[in-house]
Amino acid sequence: MAETPDTCPFRENLAAFLGQPPVELEDLTEVSLTRFISAFTHRSFVRENPSGDEGMEDFEALEFLGDRVLNLIVAEYIFTHTPRTEKEMADRMEFVKNNHLAFLVSSLFPGFSLMIRLGHHQRLTSGIVASAFEAFLGAYFLDKGFDATRSFLLRMFRDELDRFAPVTNYKRELQEHLQKNARQIPVYRMVGKEGPDHTPVFSYSVACEGKILGTGKGRTKAQATQEAARDALRSLGLI
Repeated sequence: MAETPDTCPFRENLAAFLGQPPVELEDLTEVSLTRFISAFTHRSFVRENPSGDEGMEDFEALEFLGDRVLNLIVAEYIFTHTPRTEKEMADRMEFVKNNHLAFLVSSLFPGFSLMIRLGHHQRLTSGIVASAFEAFLGAYFLDKGFDATRSFLLRMFRDELDRFAPVTNYKRELQEHLQKNARQIPVYRMVGKEGPDHTPVFSYSVACEGKILGTGKGRTKAQATQEAARDALRSLGLI
C-alpha cells in the first residue's frame, strides 16, 4: 500500500485510538490495521481520494460481515437472558436498528464517529455511524474471533440491552392480524392536515375492505398512521 502524507497520520491516530479503552487493541498486524482503516472509511472518501491509498477500500464489505456478527451476538443474548415468545424476542432486536445503534455508539463510545473518514460534501448521518460500527465489528471479529467480539460488545452494551424497551409497532400488529384473519392488508389514507407548514398535524384513517377501523393524528405521517393502527387494534379488542 502506498503511503501518503494524509494516510500516515490517520494510521497512527487510528492505531492510538484502537489502543485505548474500551477497545484496547495493541500491536495490530499490518493486515488487521488495514482492515480497521477500511472500517472507518466511507465510500465518499474513496471517491474523492482515488490515488490516496493503493487499493483503498470503504467499509461496505466489512459492514456486511459485522452486521451478521452483531445480530447473532444480540440474538443469542436475548434468547439466553430474556427468553420470551418469538415475537417479543424479535421486538427486542430493534436494539440493533440504525438510529438506536448510532445513538449508543455516540454516547458510549467517545470519539468513534470522529474517526470516520468522509468526503468533503458528505454529511455524517446516524446510518453512517451505525454502518461504520458494524464494519468495525467485522474487523474486530476477523482479528480476535467471535468470543472476544461478543465479550467486547456486551461489555459496552449489556446494561443498555437489559434496559431496552422496544416501541410497540401497532402497524405491524394490525397487518399481521388482518392478514391472518381476513387475508387482507390495511389501507391508510390521509384525511387531514392542520397547522402551519413547519409544525403540521396529520390525520390518517386505516381501513380494511372499505371499512374504517381507526383514525389517528400525529406530528409526522409515521406517527399518525401508528396512532390510527393503535385505534384500530383498540376497536378490534386486541389491546
